[in-house]
Amino acid sequence: MELPRRIPYNPKWRNILACAAFFGACSAFMAYKATHNTIGLIINGIITLGPSGATVFYWVISALGAGFVCLALLLTARRIANPQILELGTDALSLPYGRFQSQTARIAYSDIQSVAEVQVSGQKFLYVTAGGLRFTITASLLPDTNIYIAVRDFLVSHAPL
Repeated sequence: MELPRRIPYNPKWRNILACAAFFGACSAFMAYKATHNTIGLIINGIITLGPSGATVFYWVISALGAGFVCLALLLTARRIANPQILELGTDALSLPYGRFQSQTARIAYSDIQSVAEVQVSGQKFLYVTAGGLRFTITASLLPDTNIYIAVRDFLVSHAPL
């Protein structure tokens, strides 16, 4: 692999758009159900709601769907305004981290203590431990699987045995 190498590290556009479309449709459908509701609702045979309770339930589900659409819009704005980059430098890895990936960690290859790959529900994660801290590289945020494999193999080759 030729160094330095800058790799986009962002959610894919199709995932953002699919999330917005799915939750937008759910929100619209539940808002429709709420505005046209005249009967009660029984949830799993355990919870019984009257007509007014069912209407409130539908509005709450609609609001939650709208909230996810707003999150997709915020994610779109963040991706446009501040695209994230994973950089494999000549002597260190630069990686976005934190709750909203608002910070960047610079991890010297000599400081890497271990590299471990984990798969959870079909999603692959690469855990890089350095200086007592564990950083996560999420495969789905990289452009494709081949780049993920190249990054994984490169970091494994720089980790202690």
